[in-house]
Amino acid sequence: MFESLTQEQFEHILDILILYKQVNPNKDVYLNEKCAKNAIHFMNTTGQRFASQLGINKNNDDDNVDDNDN
Repeated sequence: MFESLTQEQFEHILDILILYKQVNPNKDVYLNEKCAKNAIHFMNTTGQRFASQLGINKNNDDDNVDDNDN
């Protein structure tokens, strides 16, 4: 799974895993496919309220490009 990711995608997975661990301190979180899938599932469901900590916007990023350039 991780072999085909770009550096940016890999770093995003790391950020999600870190946030997942911070929100779930009693869980064992590892850099493996199982934990990555659990963390992604968490972010897609109950973790949406934490998305701003990762700079994730629910809307398409292309719709909100450089709104401050006006």
